[in-house]
Amino acid sequence: MQFIRKNPLIIAFFVLILGPTLLLSFFSFRNILNANYLAEKTFEENRLDFKIALETAVKDEHNSFLQETKAAALFLYEQPHTLTDLNKNSPYKKVNGVSSIYLFNADTLVYPHFSKLFQHSQKTFSPITPSILEQEIFVTEKQFPEQAMLARSFRLIHSNLETKQEQTMNLLGMIRMAYKNQNYEEALKLLNILEKRHKQEGYLTPDLTISLALLHFEIFIKQKQHRKAEEFVLNKLELFLSGKDYGDLYSVQFFFETVLDQILSFEDLSQDSREKFWNLRENLNREFSHSESYIEKQNDIIQLFKNNEVENDGIKYSLQGNDILFRMSYPWLPGAQIIVGLLDKKIMQKRFSETIISIAKDWKDIPYAILDNKDSLIISNSKESENIAFEYEIGNGLNWRLLLYEKDMKELQAESRQRIILIASLIILSLITVIVGIFFMLRFIQQERKLLSMKANFLSSVSHELKTPLTAIKMYAESIAQGRITRKEKVPEYAKYIEKGATRLENQIGAILDYTRMENGRSAFQWVRLNLATAAERVYETLKPLAEEKGLTIEKSIEPDNFISGDNTAINSMFQSLVENAIKYTNAPGNIFIRVYSEKEKAIFEVEDSGIGIPLKEQKNIFNDFYRVGDEMTRNTKGSGLGLAIVKRAADAHHAIIKLTSKPQKGSTFTVQFKKVE
Repeated sequence: MQFIRKNPLIIAFFVLILGPTLLLSFFSFRNILNANYLAEKTFEENRLDFKIALETAVKDEHNSFLQETKAAALFLYEQPHTLTDLNKNSPYKKVNGVSSIYLFNADTLVYPHFSKLFQHSQKTFSPITPSILEQEIFVTEKQFPEQAMLARSFRLIHSNLETKQEQTMNLLGMIRMAYKNQNYEEALKLLNILEKRHKQEGYLTPDLTISLALLHFEIFIKQKQHRKAEEFVLNKLELFLSGKDYGDLYSVQFFFETVLDQILSFEDLSQDSREKFWNLRENLNREFSHSESYIEKQNDIIQLFKNNEVENDGIKYSLQGNDILFRMSYPWLPGAQIIVGLLDKKIMQKRFSETIISIAKDWKDIPYAILDNKDSLIISNSKESENIAFEYEIGNGLNWRLLLYEKDMKELQAESRQRIILIASLIILSLITVIVGIFFMLRFIQQERKLLSMKANFLSSVSHELKTPLTAIKMYAESIAQGRITRKEKVPEYAKYIEKGATRLENQIGAILDYTRMENGRSAFQWVRLNLATAAERVYETLKPLAEEKGLTIEKSIEPDNFISGDNTAINSMFQSLVENAIKYTNAPGNIFIRVYSEKEKAIFEVEDSGIGIPLKEQKNIFNDFYRVGDEMTRNTKGSGLGLAIVKRAADAHHAIIKLTSKPQKGSTFTVQFKKVE
């Protein structure tokens, strides 16, 4: 108990671990009793928290969307109006979730600008019907192209005899034949005639105008006149921006998309020109896209724009069929500025869905669903059979509904059971851990006490072992020094006793020093190439007199040249300790056999005796520090308990394997296997 009171580790274990664990276990068992009630209450609280978190997140996302729209409005005034502006990178950034946006100032449409250029887009033209002569010449083109070309040339010379429509059809036929025959210069001349005359005469359809422009551009490409092709496109764009009625929106859009994509594919296009045409294409596509939607939904846009119903937050939504329009005005925008935007339902739905899903990840146990205005399912993690607990409007302008469902009591009880099992398992595991900890702690205390006892025995034994020879040395030395020896022949005898006591004392001190050195490990050794045979011979010669004096027979079988890498002092101490042990625990008349031999890559040292042996239960402890086999076998032998501990430490330092084979009253064999070196 004194040891426990003085050990802070043990006190900390009982105070900081055992006490709180027992207290926690007590309260945990109390919670288990109320598990169902707690599960239901927790679910209701989580459902409310989920609703609040979801509403907050959707509101923040909606506010972010409006802020992006407001920021985009600042750039709409700066959208390019001229060819020079279209060549530059536009500051306008598309808003994620808005397919088209329209800016009004007072009653004027500020953006998109192109919408004004197509106010006559719906103008119709009379179709051109080919005459009988034109039909006959068209058929002749396939079989007799030269005769057909002569006929068309004759008609061109006498064009004053034909109607405007017949003249146009004839010119188109001549252009077609010249292009087919790769007579590109002739085709360009005829194209110029049509392109110059059509506005004045007003008989060409818009589609035909675009087709002629595309053919003109294609001829420049065939001729590999890329610079002329670029100038031609820029000239057409300049005419378009000047307000010339170039046809309907879709035809014009198709023309510019086609020619700009082809120009950007030119390998000889300079970097500056490539950047300009790239910006030109992006700006035109953006304007055409917004203009197209404006023309298609003009009535709905104007109706929402002129809707003067007061909105406190400056935002008004309008559902028109499958389209959702919104109107943004003051206080979001200054003065008389008004934005009407067309929402992209898929992108907007994805934008808000991602927000909702990211929030729902933390609330996996809450069943919910999001429905649109047509009761179509957008997001859900619930079963259709579940009962609706609450229903809320969510997603401004999207007309979405959030449905929160009741949770099945069986499911809640199942979760409660799982929670109970988990808590109970954790409690049992913690208690087992504490019990195991206590067990090992007690084992540790027992071992510590045993070690203290062994150390005390060691100190007592060493003191006795040192004091006995020291007393004899002192006694004989004093007798010689004080002249108390009457017979001179006794002086050599006393000197021999002194020498024997000094040797015994030296061996005891050497064992203690060897043990201390072994504790420092490999770093304390001096590694050399040494021969086990030499070391064994030396130990044999040293201890042979001691064995014979005790009445024992000691023999040897030593193979020469078994080299290892090791420390001379450590190897000598190891062999000497093993042989001394054999002598100490073998009674006369007994036998001791020392062997050195090799097996494959191993050099082996072995000591066999016919001594008292070691019980099996004691064999696992004999290499421990200060350990000595029980009193019934050792009461007549003296020792410190360090001999075999030194052997084990030396073997470990040399990466050697030490084995013991022993039977009580039959003897023991210690075998040490070393790795051989060349």
